[in-house]
Amino acid sequence: MSADGFACWRCGVRVDAALLPLRREEVCSACDADLHVCRQCRLFNPRISDGCDEPLAGGVANRERANFCDYFTATSPLPARGGEDDAAARARGQLEALFGGASSAPGIEADANRAELDRLFGLAPRDD
Repeated sequence: MSADGFACWRCGVRVDAALLPLRREEVCSACDADLHVCRQCRLFNPRISDGCDEPLAGGVANRERANFCDYFTATSPLPARGGEDDAAARARGQLEALFGGASSAPGIEADANRAELDRLFGLAPRDD
């Protein structure tokens, strides 16, 4: 944990380190989100079934609401992985190009793809 604080799990606004250790009732000054939540904890792990890397921690029903977990340690939320966002944007662009969306990805011929889909599904050619 840095000396200057951490970022809110919901809005990303910096939270002053003077608030540490966080009380259960502590909320973000910008978005009013609870801060003593699983999503703000360094042990939070959405890739496992109970969402927590601490095997002895009790179950928490809502990971975005304040809780009484004794293992809580505030941390900034995990940054998004760059590759996932780029891949999602690229896939979205290809889908829009394929189905005649507003943008087209390089190397994708929307009209040819649409004609092939129409042919495969036995649809009459469109008059645009």
